[in-house]
Amino acid sequence: MSLAIDINRVTAVLLADGWHRVKDNSFAVDDYEFMRGNDAVVSSGQVQGVPPTGASWTEQTGSVVYCPLTAILAVRCDKKPVATRLRSIGPTRGDRPR
Repeated sequence: MSLAIDINRVTAVLLADGWHRVKDNSFAVDDYEFMRGNDAVVSSGQVQGVPPTGASWTEQTGSVVYCPLTAILAVRCDKKPVATRLRSIGPTRGDRPR
């Protein structure tokens, strides 16, 4: 069994300097690369000792944080209420002819 973390529910990330709040489901995990324009300066897995996977998110201030996945000590996930959509499948009680 794994600890399945739904990245759409991550609301905060714990780094060595403390908790960072994630804005609007912006948490993402992807290859860790440094870019100059459209050119990769350092690509994922290219440098020995550099983690190939990173994470990013937008903070409440609008700043974007990028870090190696290994820098994350913990994540906080909030429960989201189950969204239910009501569909009309026929007349409701108030819609029935009398």
